[in-house]
Amino acid sequence: MKQNLILALLFFLPATVLNVSAQSGRTYGRTIESFPYPYNHFTFIQPRYDRLNLKNDAYLNSYILRATKTFDNFSHLRLEVPTADNGDVFGLSDVKVRYIHSSPVHDKFFAGYGAELTFPTATDEALGAGKWQVRPEVGMVYFMGEPNHVLGSITLGVDYRFDYAGPSDRDHISVLGIVPNIDYWGKNWYIGYYATWTYDFNTEIFDLPLDVEFGYSILPPLTLSIEYIQPLIKERTYNNEFAIKLRYMFP
Repeated sequence: MKQNLILALLFFLPATVLNVSAQSGRTYGRTIESFPYPYNHFTFIQPRYDRLNLKNDAYLNSYILRATKTFDNFSHLRLEVPTADNGDVFGLSDVKVRYIHSSPVHDKFFAGYGAELTFPTATDEALGAGKWQVRPEVGMVYFMGEPNHVLGSITLGVDYRFDYAGPSDRDHISVLGIVPNIDYWGKNWYIGYYATWTYDFNTEIFDLPLDVEFGYSILPPLTLSIEYIQPLIKERTYNNEFAIKLRYMFP
């Protein structure tokens, strides 16, 4: 099943690219995936492979399909459908829906707010939290450069993820997130620091990771990116994480 899904994505994306005209020729940084880009209306679809290496040789492979639609240039609606494999079971994980709205504050500064809902859709309890969750968030972003030539962005956000329903025998969720991100956008590439610092109130663990990503435009609508995450604090719940993504931007 995994192999069929991957093959379908690899065949589908190049075939789609051939039927779509090129956009502006510039590469957008990853900021637009988490914060509405105020200068351009866009929609994208992104398959992603993620490898999370846990302690004691445990791991979790995730195969995620993410789709985002921008409304009126200032609002995002995003759907994320993941499947996962931990070596023993494979199946659907928790589905997420996220809405974000931004407004201009001054010149190139924009403020945003929104929320993400997580549904306990996992087909096995090892592949999901088993809880109904909500993650409200607020943030600000500064886009460097000009509207027709953006050079990068600086983002600061805060979110809080918690559960509000679900089986009482599953762990409660209470996680504060701080998002201090910065990236640089070249003509055909981008590089950035996209970490989310988290504090888990249940485990009392603070995670401050190194999270770097590099993206390159293979074709004007298609960007390949590689992300690596390494926790920097001694007390940790995982060893490292690696992801590879394809983002297809619709014109």
